[in-house]
Amino acid sequence: MPHAVVWGPQVSASQPPFLPPAPSSVRPPSVERNFFADLLEDLTIRVEWLEQVIESVPDSGALSQLRGWAQALKELHRALEHLQKHQRDPRFKRLFALEGPLAAFISRLYSWCEEMSGDFEALAVKLRRNEPVLAIFSHHKVNQSFADFQRLGAALRESLAAARRADPEAVASWATFDTDFEELLWATEWMHMSLAKRPGA
Repeated sequence: MPHAVVWGPQVSASQPPFLPPAPSSVRPPSVERNFFADLLEDLTIRVEWLEQVIESVPDSGALSQLRGWAQALKELHRALEHLQKHQRDPRFKRLFALEGPLAAFISRLYSWCEEMSGDFEALAVKLRRNEPVLAIFSHHKVNQSFADFQRLGAALRESLAAARRADPEAVASWATFDTDFEELLWATEWMHMSLAKRPGA
């Protein structure tokens, strides 16, 4: 059974209703060279918009929880940005091929971030409007997602190890790539751990 928490913040009835952002323009289909850049840009907008929405929410225990989730999402966004900078390096360009395992991992991660940001915004809007919020986060679902990303990450490590170059010229570049890749995996884990925390924990 999912863990359910009802939040009931005190908000002045005089506060105006929250207005959603205007619909974004339709972007033409992505090609390989801008596929990841488009995904990162979309997430950047989502993270910035979520921060603005949260600023309009009155102080409460629910707000503290929401801020923690938003911060974890922001750190995951930053980790994605760090890793994607390596796409500009010819030595790593092949790793970002759209049919490759790294692209599959990143694409799935972006899809999950989109889902989470949407859930967080919906919570923030209800808190802003002083509406009762039934925040349901299934621990089974979070744990399953965590296990899936752990499995994908382990397989991806094997794939990267097979592509690794051992010549002295490449060692330093790979060390930086490895650091950024591990940062991304940790940020993914931290996002899951944040979701699994019970309110007030």
